[in-house]
Amino acid sequence: MRTSRVRMFFALAVVAGCMLLLCATEAASKTITRRWDGKPEFEQCTWDGNVEVADDGTVRLKESVLLQDEQGATHYNNAEALSNKVWAKKLFVIDDPRCEKAELFVFASAARVACNGTALSKHRGLPSTGWQVWEVPPELLQKGTNEFVMSGGGRLVIEHSLYPNRSAKSVDGGKTWDFDRMGFGGVENGEYLVRLRLKQYPRAGTITSQVFDLADLGGAIRPQIRFKAGLLATHTLPTSAGSIETEVRSGPSRIPDESWSAWGISAATSRHQWRQFAQWRAHLKTNDVTQTPALEEMRFTAEVEPQEVVRTGEAPRINVLELTEVGRQRRSHPFAYQPPGGRLRVLRERYRLEEVVSKGKTEMEKFALLRDWVRFTAPKGWDSGTTQWCPPWDALIILEMNNPPRALCMCTHFSAVFTQCALALGYTAREVILDHHCVAEIWSNRFGKWILMDTGNSADPTLNCHFEKDGVPLNALEIRRLWKAGRTAQIEVVYTPPRGRISGDKIENQCGFDVFRRFAIPFRNNHLVSPFPGELEQGVSQYYCDVYLWWEDEAVPVESPEYGKTSCRPADFYWTLNETGIDLQETAQAAVLQVSLDTVTPNFEKFLVSIDGGAWKDSPASFPWKLHGGENLLRARSANRFGAKGIESVARLEVQ
Repeated sequence: MRTSRVRMFFALAVVAGCMLLLCATEAASKTITRRWDGKPEFEQCTWDGNVEVADDGTVRLKESVLLQDEQGATHYNNAEALSNKVWAKKLFVIDDPRCEKAELFVFASAARVACNGTALSKHRGLPSTGWQVWEVPPELLQKGTNEFVMSGGGRLVIEHSLYPNRSAKSVDGGKTWDFDRMGFGGVENGEYLVRLRLKQYPRAGTITSQVFDLADLGGAIRPQIRFKAGLLATHTLPTSAGSIETEVRSGPSRIPDESWSAWGISAATSRHQWRQFAQWRAHLKTNDVTQTPALEEMRFTAEVEPQEVVRTGEAPRINVLELTEVGRQRRSHPFAYQPPGGRLRVLRERYRLEEVVSKGKTEMEKFALLRDWVRFTAPKGWDSGTTQWCPPWDALIILEMNNPPRALCMCTHFSAVFTQCALALGYTAREVILDHHCVAEIWSNRFGKWILMDTGNSADPTLNCHFEKDGVPLNALEIRRLWKAGRTAQIEVVYTPPRGRISGDKIENQCGFDVFRRFAIPFRNNHLVSPFPGELEQGVSQYYCDVYLWWEDEAVPVESPEYGKTSCRPADFYWTLNETGIDLQETAQAAVLQVSLDTVTPNFEKFLVSIDGGAWKDSPASFPWKLHGGENLLRARSANRFGAKGIESVARLEVQ
């Protein structure tokens, strides 16, 4: 598995010494070019929810806009009962009503809906979601405030808020309206869970490149470069709609921080003080919601000059034999990681979690032991107990209520407990919401990927499992793709011993693969710190809380159109963690290289380095590496604040 992450160089990757000196003293300035001109290149970038990379490889605004004034951060019983006298009103302010299609999403139901005084006739229920969808003829919409009135029976849910004050209640059949006293007893003030999706382009969206190295001239060891000038050129498809504005910034390392230059408009790049690493972003804007600008190619051109290097003595010849290549897949959205200490420490110590996994010899064995232990903390499951209450995503509360059952413990809670116990042991995990099922995914250093753990898929606790194909554990997206392709027989279901393994087409008495119709991840795993943003009783009612990122096969949502946060970019769900990148760069000393390390390690604490098989020692992110004749070996990895070590990377050089 690790072999695929290593590049081998059996030819001369970099030749140091007199040849480099000749290059430094005789070579004139040269031009280097970095291009982004197709789907594979642009998909390495990150972007916000208003942008898509189309099948033709161009970057465009996504043709879909969701108008909403709430996130559904409420309780399903915080509701408004509709009748012939009790009506509800929802207002939407539309800047430009031109669109090919409009749909109104109502949670949970309304017998009648009118748009700007005209009754709507066509509606349907979204599959297994609790949302009702009403088709809105686009010609009914108007610029400015649009009024939707719901009446004649049904039930709406309310999110508590003071602003923007666009929901109102009538108790006299629409004669008078009250924007402040809603819900049962008139004690609520907020917004109804009603959303409007328009098939039109948003006004703006942004795409941001990955960080790139200006000194990367093709060799494994970067030369020292003097940057003379740089230019960012944008190539767009002809259109009369809007514009594309570009910005750049640069810095001394791969990780943008306060040492990086501020974002600047590309027209000023000729005066930019370039440093070794750079990044661009493009703002797509339209003045016509029926059209979008299209970015066809981004090209960065820089004029560079190798710095003159003064060396004494005969310089060695350096062959790069092995250099670990890291993924550096980055998510487009922020993620809040659970910090160590506090209630997480209580969880680890109270339930002796190290003992729970102590018999595991491998990472996967430890994951399976933890999964099995979690499921058996509530062997009965799906029992609301004496309180008839659904706990939040809080392992300390759930475990206290489990045996005997005093509150509900279902798949949602098993996944939350597994996730938080894994965090307490130093791993990185998060919950994953499927279609009426909840599982967890955990980062595996062994496999260099996220893998799914199904902790509570049945009333039978022995059916907890994970899924593999050809011996490699799968994640939710991989399972979904195999299921949609009709290839579930290629999936192996792996249970905790003594149950063993079965083929995916033999599943019974547990959740089937149809629950992978859709899936979502939260933007955080720090639920032991705060229950918000989130919903207090997730999974008891239908889904309505818009604080998760939902997977879609295309940019415009089809499976989950009622939500404002969707993505078809795999790296937004499956970014890489715990890897350590090794950059090597020449110095003025012939047998000394400058090493730069970078990582995305949640709760990162330090780097560890081993030279020539020696002991692991704490290391700064950048340091000189003095080489000797023969083979030189550098190993590097990260460590987090829990004491867990990251994936090892290797640089192996031969010096002649």
